Amino acid sequence: MNGASSSIRPSDLLQLWQQRADYLQQFGDPNSARLWRLAAVELERALEAFGAETLTVAEAANATGYSPGYLSKQIAAGSIPNAGRKNAPRVRRGDLKAKPQNGRGRPTRPAEQHTQQITLISKLRR
Repeated sequence: MNGASSSIRPSDLLQLWQQRADYLQQFGDPNSARLWRLAAVELERALEAFGAETLTVAEAANATGYSPGYLSKQIAAGSIPNAGRKNAPRVRRGDLKAKPQNGRGRPTRPAEQHTQQITLISKLRR
């Protein structure tokens, strides 16, 4: 598998498979076109079922990379719909977004600054 095809998401396949079916239909291979359309319908149903699956807050945290506390606050604020009960929240997998890998957060400290802080702390304890 090359780098370009490894970046294709399952949802992108629906359009790609429909295009293949249209191409095959246009150039005289209706049986293959029918099979590509059938595969696209099956994939669409599988993606809908996957997105409709409900997860506990802990499962959602594992799936997204966010903490359970952060997700609980989002549910309480209504930013993420609660698919469960008031004291037993659940979320639909399709309502979740993955945490960005290189997003905002606390910047790393330079080693020199960290060393200076440790020195300052040790002096204050004396």
